[in-house]
Amino acid sequence: MLDSQKVKDFLYEECAAEVVGIAPANPFSEEHKKRVLASQDILKSANPMMSAASGIYDPQDFVDNAQSVIVFGRNSFFGPEFMSDSNKSDGPRGTIGNFYLNERILNRAIEQASKLQDFLNAEGYNSDSPFQGFPQKIKAVEAGIGFYGKNTLVLNEKLGTWTSISTVITDAPLEPDKPMERDCGNCRKCVEACPTGALTNEYTLQVDKCLIYYLCHLKGEIPLEVRDKIGVRIGTCLVCSDICPYNRKITLNTQDRLPDEEIYPYLIPLLNISQEEYDKKYGDKMFGLIIGGRRYLRRNIAVALGNANDKSALPALEIAAKDEDELVRSHAQWAIDKLSS
Repeated sequence: MLDSQKVKDFLYEECAAEVVGIAPANPFSEEHKKRVLASQDILKSANPMMSAASGIYDPQDFVDNAQSVIVFGRNSFFGPEFMSDSNKSDGPRGTIGNFYLNERILNRAIEQASKLQDFLNAEGYNSDSPFQGFPQKIKAVEAGIGFYGKNTLVLNEKLGTWTSISTVITDAPLEPDKPMERDCGNCRKCVEACPTGALTNEYTLQVDKCLIYYLCHLKGEIPLEVRDKIGVRIGTCLVCSDICPYNRKITLNTQDRLPDEEIYPYLIPLLNISQEEYDKKYGDKMFGLIIGGRRYLRRNIAVALGNANDKSALPALEIAAKDEDELVRSHAQWAIDKLSS
């Protein structure tokens, strides 16, 4: 009979997993469903493309008579959010984030899950690895992988918040792990550091106040009162992870890390990127799917250049301020006005 330790040994030895836990395949609570659906509704209202990824499904919706949810993960720390000033001699650089650009991470997770499913099948059990509609963080906490932080991320003792989580649902009756009985205590570093106050209610993220919402999901003008807070970010915000004490000693994942030029791109040449260049650079990346297209990338870059305090960006911004796309024009003009003041 298959036991939990045999599954864990397989993941550690054959799949290079760094953390593994097992949760019971019980349905999600009504409270969890309500919170997940509320967040999805906010994202759908801003970005209609998110409708395809909406909904929440129980383990039994993926595997008949599901008994266990196997949760595993790898280190996803690829460096600090911003590049040091000493590396900006050729112009202002922004930050996107390695995770959204790196298909190797997703492909590796798919490969690991596929290996585990083959292993379970050889043992006589059915399984599935859901990609959408299955809130993996909830099961990660139930599996003892970590605990919910005040930044609403899963905190693992070994990897902090930098854990790339995958799940496989199976009808194998495995012994579940116990959830961690801990929280963040009196620490409020992430709450106080959040640029927009999206973490005001501890352990709860106000989705429509998070900078990722404005950068990746909002399809329209970025509110004036938010633009200064964006800094040079063009695709993500990592403040609540960068400042978390649990992340102080995390080892850099060099195996899956992309070059600095991709994680911290030069902003000026990217502002007026052609559609052909955009499709080649971002079209097949998760980042391209999430951000929603070239015009939103250029919108974000215009704001980042306005915040970069580098007047060498003015010629490129002047070109963008005459663009046929009003969204690009208005944000470029805002940046020009800011740099010229």
